[in-house]
Amino acid sequence: MTKSVRTQANEEEEGAGAGDDFANLEDRRGTLFVRVKRIDDKGSVPVAIARAALEAHFGAGQGEKDLAHAYRAHRATINAKVLELAPVGDVYTDANPMLLGTSDFD
Repeated sequence: MTKSVRTQANEEEEGAGAGDDFANLEDRRGTLFVRVKRIDDKGSVPVAIARAALEAHFGAGQGEKDLAHAYRAHRATINAKVLELAPVGDVYTDANPMLLGTSDFD
């Protein structure tokens, strides 16, 4: 079963511009899917973040919404890594998202 967590307009954001970073999160059995907006507002990058990366580097637990909570608590750091690894012109799609694992955050 796929779980979605939508952002709330009144929730506190981490860092400058953090509220502009995604439309929704989807936890697909141990992989978190998120869309990260590009700084130049020219689209977004679909990303699949492995549970192991969120557990090892961002304190995610084993609970139903723990991946989403870990992402939301550390989204500025995670989004910065996504934008660093996704040069302009690179094409990622929902069917072929950027894959982030533990080694990407070492």
